[in-house]
Amino acid sequence: MDEACRIACVTMVRDEPVFLPRWIAHWSRTVPAGHMFILVDGFDQQLTGEAEGCQVLRLPRRPPSAGWDDARWRMLTGFANALLERFDVVVLNDVDELVVLDPAAGGSLAEALAEARDLGVITPFAIEVVQRVDLEPDPLVAGEPVLGQRRYGRVHASYCKPCIIARPVRWSLGGHYSDFPQLNLSDKLFLFHLRAMDAGLLRARQAARHAMVTDAEGRPVAGVAGGGWARDGAGTDQFLRSFTTTAPEVTDFTFGWQRERIRKSWRCDRSTGLWVHDRLHNRRSYAIPERFFGII
Repeated sequence: MDEACRIACVTMVRDEPVFLPRWIAHWSRTVPAGHMFILVDGFDQQLTGEAEGCQVLRLPRRPPSAGWDDARWRMLTGFANALLERFDVVVLNDVDELVVLDPAAGGSLAEALAEARDLGVITPFAIEVVQRVDLEPDPLVAGEPVLGQRRYGRVHASYCKPCIIARPVRWSLGGHYSDFPQLNLSDKLFLFHLRAMDAGLLRARQAARHAMVTDAEGRPVAGVAGGGWARDGAGTDQFLRSFTTTAPEVTDFTFGWQRERIRKSWRCDRSTGLWVHDRLHNRRSYAIPERFFGII
């Protein structure tokens, strides 16, 4: 780790026995345990031993209702901004999102994150890892790296998040956008979104989220959280099947035209004061290069 740059990593969890240990293992290779901040939603939660030494903040649970996730993100925004009083760079992600350095770029992840001190905010390029159930039918082996077991992903520009900050920001719901006006879309940092890395895990996790944002009859309650939380079991199965209709594409993994579209669509949403870009995503899947295997 670059000792001249103090880096903090932040996430918030509830019922995440699979993703949290992977999040801790990933960041422990870059920052000390004391620089990892885990906000725990609910006093009833028990964390695994991997969290020992991390900064664990247990919070009373707020029952889901209209405005629930907006309030959560206001809290996360305030917390991350406050950490900038003691840290040079703060990385805030959902627990199923891991920022990695392309091995082809050279250097270290800490060095790449430290560039935020000059840039203000860095946005990694996002790849959503998907289990191609037609090509990778087996569930993930616990404790083994994801990449290598899973070899395919899709481009999902909504997860190109301005999540690496060295200046205070105001994030949108989900952290997808912020009020920082400059787009620093990294050519060497990737955000691997892991929610769909295992079909069984995705179905169970999505069912729990669906229950949080729907009423007793299964109807979505407006304003609780983002629209994706309301996807039901049939929708989740359709999502997984949608990647099986075409062969995975082999590319140089630079995604030039996708990056250019993000840059050209960069604009300020005057109604919110947030800087946004087009929501570029589809059901194409791409082979993840072997140089990434074993990183996460």
